[in-house]
Amino acid sequence: MPPDGARRLQPFTICSIVGGASFSRASEIAWEEYYRAIEGRSLRPLFVDAIRFLPTQRADDHALVAIDLVCGDGSETLALLARGWTVTAVDGAAEAIARVRASVAPEHSARLTTVVAPFHELELPETDFVYAGLSLPFCDPREFGVVWRNISGALRPRGVFAGHFFGPLDSWAGTSGMTFHTRAEVEALFDRFDVQLLHEQDEDGAAVSGPKHWHVFHVIASKRDPA
Repeated sequence: MPPDGARRLQPFTICSIVGGASFSRASEIAWEEYYRAIEGRSLRPLFVDAIRFLPTQRADDHALVAIDLVCGDGSETLALLARGWTVTAVDGAAEAIARVRASVAPEHSARLTTVVAPFHELELPETDFVYAGLSLPFCDPREFGVVWRNISGALRPRGVFAGHFFGPLDSWAGTSGMTFHTRAEVEALFDRFDVQLLHEQDEDGAAVSGPKHWHVFHVIASKRDPA
């Protein structure tokens, strides 16, 4: 495994919590108010870091395909569309998908597919990039294995994964319906990948529910070509 990234990733705040997840702590959020509050936010640092590892074209000259897994307010989806990608944006909240569709430039709309569905029901297309920003921890642990196999199987060789995993020291560890991983378990998920970044964040911060301790693994990895 390579060392952690050189630059320090930003701590999470209320505006970092994932939108649309099936998560009891988020159940009382007024989502429209939340989306207005984060409107115009910067792209998440992990997404920005992943861009330099993404393929710039496919050998067959077809469009590059990305999946934004729990797209929330859609900032990263819109950024990918602006770069010419074809994007499938997924969220469990219909409100999130409606906002994304309303924000898409007309010239980009033909390259956007939106899906309202929970993790375990997804049928993922073959893809060159999966972005799972603050989403996979909210997957039920009984379903995580299937979800991860689907993600790994959907990625084409040399495709890139970028996402977050919560660790056992996180304040929410043990919360029903959430999945947590040790560092060794995170590393094992990527045994068929070349890991470009594995940064462990272990610090106090803020969340929708108030102050909390964040234990988060930030990962960028490229799927190896079996040949």
